[in-house]
Amino acid sequence: MSDFNTQSDYEEEVQPQTRAKSRRGLPLWPLVVILLLILAVLITLWNPFAPPPAIQPTIEVTPIVTLSLPTLTPFPTPSPQPTPTLPTEITVGGYVKVIGAEADQLSYRFGPGMDYARLKLVKDRTILKVLDGPEEAGGYIWWRLEDEDGDIGWAAEKWLEPTLP
Repeated sequence: MSDFNTQSDYEEEVQPQTRAKSRRGLPLWPLVVILLLILAVLITLWNPFAPPPAIQPTIEVTPIVTLSLPTLTPFPTPSPQPTPTLPTEITVGGYVKVIGAEADQLSYRFGPGMDYARLKLVKDRTILKVLDGPEEAGGYIWWRLEDEDGDIGWAAEKWLEPTLP
């Protein structure tokens, strides 16, 4: 039979032996290898025999920026435009303004003279282009004119004044 009378006797005797064996069974070499690796890394990083690093002088470089302003060219001084002067006489190719006809309005006729039929009546301040003339008839000087509608007729100089277009 067995040397142990009870289960507790067995536990008291056998289990301490097993525990002791398991502690003694762990190898120490992995622990030693880890310690050696740590030591090698420390020696590599910190070498007491290595000369101190040389102190490098720092040179500060300040760039010099030269700005050049664009050359400004002045705007050309506009030459004064000549003020157009009012013409003093009626000429072919020029313009006339109806004046003095007032409420009666100027008769715009088919030909130079009072004998020609009236084409239409023209109001004061109407601008007309001079196409032909002058022609004298019935005591008046007549000019062939064109209005803004393109109608062409004759009018007496007495109610016309040279003007600008």
